[in-house]
Amino acid sequence: MVIVLFAAAAVWGTVYWKRSFQAGRQPQFYQAYFEPAVMFACGRGFLLAHPTVPAVEAFIEQRSDRLSCDEIPATTKLSDYGLYQRTWLYLELTVGVAWKVLGVSWSGMGPLFGLLFGLTIVTAYAMFRIGMNIAVSAGGAVALAVSTAHLQNLPHLRDYAKAPFTLALIGLLFAMVTGPATWRRLLTIAGIYGLILGIGYGFRTDFLAEIPVFFVVLFVFLRGAWVRTLPMKVAAASLCVAVFAAAAWPVITAVRRGGGCQWHAALLGLTDPFNDSLTIEPAPYSYGHAYSDSLVYAITTAFARRLDPGVQHIEYCSPDYDRATGRYLATLAMAFPADMAIRTLASIERILGLPLRWVDPPLEGFARTLYSVRRAVMRPLRGSGAMFAGIALVALMAADIRLGFFALFVVAYFGGYPMLQFGVRHYFHLEVLTWWGIGFLIQQSFNRVRTGAWPALQCRRAAVVCGVLAIATLVSLVTVRAVQQRRARTMFEQYIDAPSTAIASKGAAADKTIRVPVQHSPAADPYPADVVAIDADAARCGPHSSVTFVYSEPEPEFTHMVPVGGDARAGVVKLFEPVYRRFEGVRLSGGAAQCVTRIAMLSAPERIPVLLSVTLQPGWQDEPLYERRQGWRWLRR
Repeated sequence: MVIVLFAAAAVWGTVYWKRSFQAGRQPQFYQAYFEPAVMFACGRGFLLAHPTVPAVEAFIEQRSDRLSCDEIPATTKLSDYGLYQRTWLYLELTVGVAWKVLGVSWSGMGPLFGLLFGLTIVTAYAMFRIGMNIAVSAGGAVALAVSTAHLQNLPHLRDYAKAPFTLALIGLLFAMVTGPATWRRLLTIAGIYGLILGIGYGFRTDFLAEIPVFFVVLFVFLRGAWVRTLPMKVAAASLCVAVFAAAAWPVITAVRRGGGCQWHAALLGLTDPFNDSLTIEPAPYSYGHAYSDSLVYAITTAFARRLDPGVQHIEYCSPDYDRATGRYLATLAMAFPADMAIRTLASIERILGLPLRWVDPPLEGFARTLYSVRRAVMRPLRGSGAMFAGIALVALMAADIRLGFFALFVVAYFGGYPMLQFGVRHYFHLEVLTWWGIGFLIQQSFNRVRTGAWPALQCRRAAVVCGVLAIATLVSLVTVRAVQQRRARTMFEQYIDAPSTAIASKGAAADKTIRVPVQHSPAADPYPADVVAIDADAARCGPHSSVTFVYSEPEPEFTHMVPVGGDARAGVVKLFEPVYRRFEGVRLSGGAAQCVTRIAMLSAPERIPVLLSVTLQPGWQDEPLYERRQGWRWLRR
């Protein structure tokens, strides 16, 4: 069955990839960074050319589809100067090996994608076999193979490549808790886990998220008395760490030497575009208006400057930058714990609902009959994925309390951590969790019908445990919201009470930029954040009144609009906006010129540790100062 599934899935994935490529859906996996893979494929080592070879430059910029190694002159100077791709070492080497075999070509990479797709499907099949028979497991593997979300992400190599690794790691966790805790078995699983994790880390550094889960499962959910099994657990943990370190050592040393933007992606994940992905309602504040590396860099380095006025230039993605982003993320998590909690809960619900939410075909005209049948079957079930997963968890909790808690932990962990940057490219493969739950329910129902035996499951115990967990979750959310409400109110009152200097703006024409002088030299590095403070008379603002913060080139994505109208309550709207290098001024539109009463700059913003974009409507102190999930009306307050 494994051979059949692998062969069929590899062919299916290759065919889909080629059809997608021919349809003009260009893969996106940072192809411009694959020069070392080209050199490796051509036998020139994992190096960069100085200067870049024109033919190679045209290839990696996708201006040409193919490259002949003969186009690289024998006299080309090669070195590792500027070689930051070592953090992707195993991904680049995999592509390099594929090009050695298939020829250096973008359109000829189909077999590599087919191989990865086949590995993903057989790994999922192995997961299903823990708890299901061959037929049900094969059905689950097929369901994943024809998944719309799964196939649409297949062409994006750097993101898709983590799918077989992640599923293998989850499968090993399943195997660890369902079998006997013996020395040989546990050490074997630990060694394999460390090896897969170490290799995966060379594809994506976000595999670091798979490290803590192993140790929690190892020390909490294993069979047997905790004290009796402690020595083998310690040995297994040590072996896993050792094997991971050995396998990932080239990548670890590269990250330690050159950095790896370890926390940068998580800060990007807090920006406004991901609120829509998580169906989070806008709060009175924003962590960042755009998905922009430059914006997060400016925010983070300005934060580092406030903490340490003597800090010097911080190189992007350097070890210093990793420390700064990590510290800023930790500061936000401490100040806004309720936001982190609701984003985690939203992430879990969205991921569990993924398999039955994407019902349309992955590509227009591809396998029409198959996807017509799939659509007809799944459309009535759309949106019920989380329900099936929940029923499976309750059933497992009733059958075996230990396995039930393990499954709940796995769902909470793997379903929750994608909130760090909730884009489908980061979590598409996790739909396997819901497919496993559906397969488990089918298998258990089949067993009961076939045998006619309905064992006395501990339904009452499961109901009590699940009820207690639900209440505990709700109480925890209410508690962290109360904590955040108090902290956010104190923080924003600090904004209001901060000394400021008014900017002359009377008589300013609508839709004309009002120049706002900044307090710091453009040569400052890192550039400190200045803060623009604007007061507006809510009664005089129209529904479309807005303020646009204008930046000059080359930071056009920093320019953005903030609405100040739309609230009929009388009083003053207070708007605070951190601004950075190349800020020019503000533009008042939609009647804002008639309602804005004051434009000022905070005199000493460096005294405020966390500076966010904030819009405080009249009576803001009594409004929720935390994010809320759309549709969860019972969690509005």
